[in-house]
Amino acid sequence: MSSKSQIQDKNMKSSLVFVYGTLRKGESNHHLLAGTNCVNERAWINGTLYDTGQGYPALSLTPFGSVYGEVYEVDDKLISKLDQLEGYQFGRERNLYEREMKKIMTNDGLVETYIYTVDHNPSLCIKRIECGDWVNRS
Repeated sequence: MSSKSQIQDKNMKSSLVFVYGTLRKGESNHHLLAGTNCVNERAWINGTLYDTGQGYPALSLTPFGSVYGEVYEVDDKLISKLDQLEGYQFGRERNLYEREMKKIMTNDGLVETYIYTVDHNPSLCIKRIECGDWVNRS
């Protein structure tokens, strides 16, 4: 690795992101998180999980129910890739998902992470996943 890329890597800010669908271990988009640190494999937030009918889930933040997922440490470059996957662009009015900063519960306590939600886009909320877990849905 060149010293220039080492400097760029040191300057990259890291953030936490909560993933609850196709980015989770064993799912179709998990390869995007290859080489990242899984901070917590057991994490959850109050909300309702929906099957969009398009091969991926949607999360609506609600005071009832729980949505389960994993927390990863990612850099700004990867956040940009995740934004692209989730159809999110800062400042755009019509995003597929919105990226928000929320507190997520883990067995180790609360952590603040980015999360992608669809409260602004209820048309994605087709079928409720009662268990709140995309990986263990039936």
